[in-house]
Amino acid sequence: MAAKIQKGILKPDEANYPSFNFLPNEPDLSSLVNLPKEYASVSRGRDEVAVETKGKATSVLFFTNLGLFGHFSGFVYDPNNRKPSSGDFGLKFDEIEKIHKNWYYISF
Repeated sequence: MAAKIQKGILKPDEANYPSFNFLPNEPDLSSLVNLPKEYASVSRGRDEVAVETKGKATSVLFFTNLGLFGHFSGFVYDPNNRKPSSGDFGLKFDEIEKIHKNWYYISF
């Protein structure tokens, strides 16, 4: 699924999701990619993932938990093994932990 995002097969629907945040510490709506049914289970609590493009590389945030008041957790895949920074995806992070090459656990 991340490869399909990297290749541009799946991409944010910016026309239907303007750059706007409804609540504090929510992903920028223009960064969200709606998942086809066959991938809906890869991001818990949402039927979408968030993307962050820097240069030619696109990181993908898979949500694992969505709590109240902007609290969340998830996994970030970065093809260049670049550690996510607080502010990526329009979100603040309290925890960033590398779990495997190209994969990071994040939470707030």
